[in-house]
Amino acid sequence: MKLRVRLLDPVRMTISEELMDAPSRESLGQRLPDGRKVLTAEPVRDPVAVGAASHEGPTGARERALDIAWWCQELRTLLVAGMTVVEAIETLQAQSGADGARAELQAALLAQLHQGKSLSVAMQALDRFPMVLVASVRASERSSSLAEALSEYLRYHEMVEALRKKVVSAAIYPSLVLGLGLLVSGFLIVVVLPRFASMYADLRGEMSWSTHLLTLSSLFVREHRLSLLAGAAALGALAVVAWRQGAIQRAAMRAAGWIPPVKRALREFRLAKLYHSMTVMFRGGYTLDETLLRCEGLALGEQMDDAMRGARTALTRGVRVSSAFSDAGLTDTVTQRLLAVGERSGNFERVLQTIAERHAGNFAAFMDRATRIVEPLMLLLVSLLVGSIVVLMYLPIFDIASSIR
Repeated sequence: MKLRVRLLDPVRMTISEELMDAPSRESLGQRLPDGRKVLTAEPVRDPVAVGAASHEGPTGARERALDIAWWCQELRTLLVAGMTVVEAIETLQAQSGADGARAELQAALLAQLHQGKSLSVAMQALDRFPMVLVASVRASERSSSLAEALSEYLRYHEMVEALRKKVVSAAIYPSLVLGLGLLVSGFLIVVVLPRFASMYADLRGEMSWSTHLLTLSSLFVREHRLSLLAGAAALGALAVVAWRQGAIQRAAMRAAGWIPPVKRALREFRLAKLYHSMTVMFRGGYTLDETLLRCEGLALGEQMDDAMRGARTALTRGVRVSSAFSDAGLTDTVTQRLLAVGERSGNFERVLQTIAERHAGNFAAFMDRATRIVEPLMLLLVSLLVGSIVVLMYLPIFDIASSIR
């Protein structure tokens, strides 16, 4: 399992935080082989990737994310009005009543706060809040700007949701065309073809290969219709289960990695999410190496996690930000030069935001281009599929004409 470990260096008297793989918390012991003392070790849950969902399914994860976004917006409104954190959450609890997951979540938060814990510690203990939100709230506790931290998270959430909606809207039309095409094809194969086959069965003389193939396939469908329908229903149920568990999304992500344009677009999405997350935490007071450590929990993929670890290691050695990020593979030419500008001006906050917006714009532009290409292509393929079945049904008419002659 992956643990987030806080370590005390007794020589330098510094506290650091690292992600470590260990069978359990107890297996780490009280001290590491290098002499550092283990202060805390908390398990890191497996978060949802772009395009990949958690075990509770993409729908449930999205609904929960939307609820949390609404909750953040309401909490921010009450804080701006002058309430304390406890008063604001108590107000939200009174508004929600005693029904639903939101009431349960707020009751658990209040219980933690009444025990004297900070809001970020309470949120992390519940394991129901996104890592970026928890990190942003923790950073705000240093500067007493919780309302601004919530605003930053909402901007981050809006950016991610906008990119996700781009993908969903681009997939709707091809999915409808493909679904209707398969439905029509299934109707022709299961209902219409057997009737044509019964008519062609009495055809005398030599049949062409297409007529023979049509007759055999139709007779097979007619004799095993119930078995085929049961098999189709089972496949449909299996597909629903796989979708809810995220298996289809993960398989689609792996398959997309074999297509260079799609692979580049997915990288743009991950970089947009990474740099926007870094922007949120950097504004909250985290250093760049701390933001990289926190962003390792965004489930951006093993390759991206390795790149972030490499960049963080280089930063701790004193390497310049632009060089560290470039050597780790987290930049292109434009991004590297923007980071160099941030090194000169010190305004990394604006630079990180600009980089995030640039990658998000590149991903959105790719989705627009892909939509214009995929929609007519999918319509053409479905038309060819249905048309081929119809032509196959009517080809035996030529055999009938030949037998009459």
